[in-house]
Amino acid sequence: ILSMVVLKVQAQEAWPASSWNAASNLTSVMDAAGIDELSGLHWNPVNNRLYAVQNNGRVRVLQYNPTTNTFAQIGSKTLSGGPEGITQANLSANEFYVIDENNYEIQKYTHNSSFSTVNQSRHWNLLNAPSPMQDTGNTGPEGICFVPDSYLTAAGFTSSETGQLYTSTKGAGGLFFVAHQDGGYIWVFDLNPNVNNDFAFVGKYQTARQESCDLAFDRSTGLLYILHNIDSNYLEITDMTLSAATSANAAFHTVAEYFIPTAGDGNENFEGFALMPKCNSTVTGSAWLCRDVSNNEDAAVLTSSLKRFTNF
Repeated sequence: ILSMVVLKVQAQEAWPASSWNAASNLTSVMDAAGIDELSGLHWNPVNNRLYAVQNNGRVRVLQYNPTTNTFAQIGSKTLSGGPEGITQANLSANEFYVIDENNYEIQKYTHNSSFSTVNQSRHWNLLNAPSPMQDTGNTGPEGICFVPDSYLTAAGFTSSETGQLYTSTKGAGGLFFVAHQDGGYIWVFDLNPNVNNDFAFVGKYQTARQESCDLAFDRSTGLLYILHNIDSNYLEITDMTLSAATSANAAFHTVAEYFIPTAGDGNENFEGFALMPKCNSTVTGSAWLCRDVSNNEDAAVLTSSLKRFTNF
């Protein structure tokens, strides 16, 4: 499967295969008046839900109905801080994780089945030891995803700190990857999901670009997708092996990179990405892009902040 995916992406020069205007607009499912500051996305293939966060402090959850091929919003709750990215570790649990750029924290939230109650339960400050991350203000951590241990083992993933193979030791069953704006690095952490600020720093990895804003991990292929929002917008794909392996310059091997064409309406601030697994047999493969729109922009832009691309 992996070899087929690599051949496919290398044959394409641009992504998505359809234009922004031709993609399906899901913004009105969340709010007919439009959405501002939409910054991170995550797709759950177990319950067919798309999670989205706004960096002004809100999470939204869209339920997909494969029979009608439609989405409905089933959750909309305020969050603390400035959540820029969202992910899940256990895809069957009523919980999710966000990366809060305002406070440089990974935060864990739990919720009831109806999303009427959403509460922060744990947090990990990435400015604390043993993390060497520095406060770079508004050019901080923006994207997050979770990679289970089995995929790390299959990829031969190594810590840039030790040069040794690494899987989780803190009880999460995998590692959290964080995309950073400053330099485009991917920072990797091993979190204790039950204890505040208990984590290990695994490593810091160079990417193909000098800014990174969101991540998506495909559990059907073992590929990590990195969204870059610098100059133009790019989507990088890596198998998490290293093209350089010393602690000073550990770099992910880039399998392929897509150029993301412009939206054509003046806002090219694509900050969120998610995708359905390639091997899902019940629904057509899709991917989503969202863009961070200011609340003073034109209504035509505000009402076009989240798009679904069904020919991914």
